[in-house]
Amino acid sequence: MPGIRLGVIGGGAIAQVIHLPLLKKIEGVEIVALSELSKQRLQILGQQHGIQKLYPAFEDLLKDPEIDAVDICTSTDSHFEVAMKAINAGKNVLVEKPPTVNHEQCEALAKAAEEKGRIVLSAMNNRFRSDFMMLKSYISEKQLGDVFYVNAAWHKREPSTKMYIDSRPQTRRGVMLDLGVVLIDLALWLLNFPKISAINSAFFSHKSKSAAKRDSTLIGKAEDTALVTIRTKDGAMVRLDASWGLQQPNEHFHFEVYGTNGTATLSPLVLHHRVKDELVSLTPVQNSKFENVFKRSYEAELASFVRYLGGVKSDVPTMPQMCQVMKVVDASYVSAKRENAVKV
Repeated sequence: MPGIRLGVIGGGAIAQVIHLPLLKKIEGVEIVALSELSKQRLQILGQQHGIQKLYPAFEDLLKDPEIDAVDICTSTDSHFEVAMKAINAGKNVLVEKPPTVNHEQCEALAKAAEEKGRIVLSAMNNRFRSDFMMLKSYISEKQLGDVFYVNAAWHKREPSTKMYIDSRPQTRRGVMLDLGVVLIDLALWLLNFPKISAINSAFFSHKSKSAAKRDSTLIGKAEDTALVTIRTKDGAMVRLDASWGLQQPNEHFHFEVYGTNGTATLSPLVLHHRVKDELVSLTPVQNSKFENVFKRSYEAELASFVRYLGGVKSDVPTMPQMCQVMKVVDASYVSAKRENAVKV
């Protein structure tokens, strides 16, 4: 497979800690260019990773004919603009999660990618965790029977990145677009993206309001806790809660899947399958710590992107799938505002 010549756009924490060091280890890809607004950071990262072409303006990177694809690691509210310009410049795209801030933008990206014949994928790394991939396999093989209920939660004390607290539709930066979108994507992916009938949600902004009182430049309306219930047209229910604002000492993550013939929970992954009148454990041997599972999920995600560009098709987060995810995100905001369920 010929090597993919890649340009990385954005030199923040996710690029420094994850994308740049891991991409260098993957066969079949070469980082040939980097764009970052901070000229000092751009020079430092260029030297650290041996990148020759350095562009303060990402538009100049997109004009480089040597570049086949771009990896977008910029702030959430800029994803749509950068990705759209990359598509129009003829580049294939990997964009960090979430790909856009709303469903309308996501549909526009999907349409542009199809019209231009470009590949656009979203970096939903949790799909590539070994435990979730095993769970997906067990569900697909009907080891749990027909799944009718998913219950998941992800609680952190702080946002994944320093987020500007603003809930306007074009600049959403609340917990829904940090943790909530990941839970929605995982649930829909595990259920093979079922048709959705209704969404009911409640949002709380206790922590962001407190932050706004301490810093007048912040807008204290963004949700720091989101509770979402999803009903599918085939009768299944998904319940999700994501939060930065709960009074808990440590980060908490759990995912539960209930089927007519078995149950799965993680982390760690525990599987039970009913045989006659007994629940038999199907739990696989797992040696990796959570930190290693998380890091390896990024490695697998980036390697899968490179292979996909090289023509090796696999189960990756495509824009049509992400449009379904963002449709649920939008409906969740509407439901929370109306304080009522909304049909999708």
